[in-house]
Amino acid sequence: MARGKRNLTTAEKIEQVEETIRVKEEELKSLKTERKDLIDQKKKEEMEELYQIIVQSGKSMDEVRKLISGEI
Repeated sequence: MARGKRNLTTAEKIEQVEETIRVKEEELKSLKTERKDLIDQKKKEEMEELYQIIVQSGKSMDEVRKLISGEI
C-alpha cells in the first residue's frame, strides 16, 4: 500500500523556501545579465546604423557634430 506524503517540519519548510529563494535569485541574476548584454548589443547596432547614415550623407564627423549641437 502506498504511503501518503510525509508532513514536513517547520524547519524543513524553511529550508525548502530558502532553497527556492536561492534558485530564483540566481535566475534573476542571469536574466539581468542577459538584459544588460542585449541592451549593449542594441546600442552597438544603433551606433553602427548611425555611422552608416553619416557615411552615406557624405558629411564629416565634425560637420555632423556641429549640426547636432546646433552650431550650423
